[in-house]
Amino acid sequence: MRVLIGYASRFGSTRDIAIRIAGTVRAHGSEVDVRSVDEISDVDPYDVVVLGSGIYDGSWAAAATDLVRRQAAVLARKPLWLFSVGSFGDRHPIVGGLIKKEPKEIGEFEETVRPRDYRVFAGVIDLDHWPVWGRLLFKALGGHAGDNRQWSDIDSWAEEISRKLRPQGLTQTSGQAGRA
Repeated sequence: MRVLIGYASRFGSTRDIAIRIAGTVRAHGSEVDVRSVDEISDVDPYDVVVLGSGIYDGSWAAAATDLVRRQAAVLARKPLWLFSVGSFGDRHPIVGGLIKKEPKEIGEFEETVRPRDYRVFAGVIDLDHWPVWGRLLFKALGGHAGDNRQWSDIDSWAEEISRKLRPQGLTQTSGQAGRA
């Protein structure tokens, strides 16, 4: 089984998650390619596709969105999983609620490419990448920066994907999107 894990990542958090997912899927016997979406021109050679993007200003990265739209007909025919990574994860009741938003494109993607599952993972809050006003607001509201990735959640999801890649798993749950 040939699996493509594509990612769009500005600062490396989403790339690291894609690599982690690839390690789990590979450990279960699949051949896995991990590629930046900028390096992907065609998803047709792959049996399975997993795509993820960081969330920037409430949207997936433009290159990731373009790839899904350009390859929508092919992706709709393949087992597909999608994930987003946001610079949220702070458990503060105000800050966490303000910055944990689903990207605009996901509703469209669920209709057009029908992923088997979609997940949102917390990323890294690095205030050096934020505008001054954002840093000030974040700190004023009591937010805490740092690596908020929950590796156990990511590993569990990768295990789920691996289980579904077994022949009996690929025929079940086709076209069903779920939420974490």
